Amino acid sequence: MTLSQDWHVLIVEDDPNSVDVVEDALHLYHHTAEIRCAVDGSECLDMLGSYRPTFVIMDLALPKINGWEALEAIRHNPATADLPVIAITAYHSAHVAEDAVRAGFDAYFPKPIDVFSFGQNVERVLGRAI
Repeated sequence: MTLSQDWHVLIVEDDPNSVDVVEDALHLYHHTAEIRCAVDGSECLDMLGSYRPTFVIMDLALPKINGWEALEAIRHNPATADLPVIAITAYHSAHVAEDAVRAGFDAYFPKPIDVFSFGQNVERVLGRAI
């Protein structure tokens, strides 16, 4: 994936401030990124029924269906099993990072994300995921 390709991003995050930071970071790196948002795992799964983003950025701690459960549903659905999903969380530890990758997330980033390097790091992840 390169900058010349369009990014269609689904951000799954219940904190509006975190959504703003992620949107700003993505637009700083990829000005034309199309971004849609879901506030929890349930809404994410509903949206994926009719929308195919380039990748998903998902908080782990979400109401209703959390990020772990939403990822499991994404990976078990043949229509979305290969969709790159990147975890973000404020509850950072080496253990959580290892668990996230082991669970099937394509990458893991602790909050607060670095606005200036996040887009480049995402692109690097996408290059490995596709």
